[in-house]
Amino acid sequence: MARKKQLLSLLLSAAISTACLTVGSYPAFAEVQTPDTPVHIQMQGDANNDGSVDSYDSLLVLRQSVGYNDISEENLPYCDLDNDNELTSVDALLILMKSVNSDTGEILCETGINAICGDTVKIDAKIVPENKNSKVTFKFIPDKTISKDGSGQTVLEVSNTGRIKAYHPGTSTVTIKASNGATAQCKVTVQDLTTQQTITAAGKNLTVNKRMMMKNECYDYTYDFEKIDGIVVHSTATPGVMAETWYSAWNKPNIEACVHAFLDDKGVCQYLPLEQIAWHAGSPANKTYLDFEMCEPAGFYYSNNSITNYNVAAQQKYFDKIWTNATVYTAYLCKTYNLTSKNVISHAEAGKMKIGTNHGDPDHWFVLHGRNMNDFRKDVQAILDSGAISATEPKVVKNIPLASASTSTSDYFDIHTEVTPFDMFKVWGDDSLRY
Repeated sequence: MARKKQLLSLLLSAAISTACLTVGSYPAFAEVQTPDTPVHIQMQGDANNDGSVDSYDSLLVLRQSVGYNDISEENLPYCDLDNDNELTSVDALLILMKSVNSDTGEILCETGINAICGDTVKIDAKIVPENKNSKVTFKFIPDKTISKDGSGQTVLEVSNTGRIKAYHPGTSTVTIKASNGATAQCKVTVQDLTTQQTITAAGKNLTVNKRMMMKNECYDYTYDFEKIDGIVVHSTATPGVMAETWYSAWNKPNIEACVHAFLDDKGVCQYLPLEQIAWHAGSPANKTYLDFEMCEPAGFYYSNNSITNYNVAAQQKYFDKIWTNATVYTAYLCKTYNLTSKNVISHAEAGKMKIGTNHGDPDHWFVLHGRNMNDFRKDVQAILDSGAISATEPKVVKNIPLASASTSTSDYFDIHTEVTPFDMFKVWGDDSLRY
């Protein structure tokens, strides 16, 4: 104990005698280029906020501990290194040791990130100056913040690795803490926006509009996939209700289903993050399968357990277009998630495999046009084999209408209330699809 006291005395004496010198100092802030101006990040131990931690900071804290008021009010929180809510000679010693410690430094990271609802982004951080022998690790402190609009929803969630999942509009601050004691903060702003990208495959272009169904319970109450085994192809069994219309129909609470995307002859509308579990086929398929819905055209209805008044010739043009869109989108998903056409199944096949509910889509529709899932998989594999699959970066777009159709989904079910094996939604909801 006597030796420790002697060492403390020597160190403090050194701090006082070299008060006008900079001993082992290093930059205590990082200038990070942002859309506005560089941001000065004050580091723990920088008592005078001059951009370095040195023996003079140690002296200032030592003087503060015995009654001198050399440190401004705003700098005091950066001086309590042992977190005991008071400034003592111990804090002065820790700052002095920090000024000559080669394994310390400031956190360099982004100070501001803009994200769109449904996005997953990563905060990268490093220590500066870099030290090859340093084993500094980072902890990203989760911060669930209530949105500014008062909805009570979580703006974002943060994993300990710095992975951010953006949920609802608002602003949240993520705290980054390094194992050497350095801290930094990153402000994340989340917005509800529509993005658009173009998928090109085998010479065909497909437009994908993406906007999250934030009010659907599936959006907030499911987790991300742990693994992806394949893709389930569905059709809506709701004639005439196109992809855009499902947003207004399903972006509300108490809907017992939600899918990743809807397709029609115009393109794709994505309504859930692709990495997130959806409610579309039941258990256990939901937990390991992506999915999308093919919208069925108007001009027919379901009655007596079968399709009624379906004119194959009149619907052929629509069918051919949505078949092309669906095979291109499926090939894109396969490439993105390292799948093959063998990993693609219909909802009907999922039911036969005992991994999903017992529904007949879209096989019941395909057969009317002389096609089946084997044909679908063959066309998907041909696109994959071509190797020509690419996608543009999503761009924010304005004024894309998420329209309502002349015949809404609720109107359809008011008229046609009979439940059929093909009607996966069974007058607005099949609870078995959820679990």
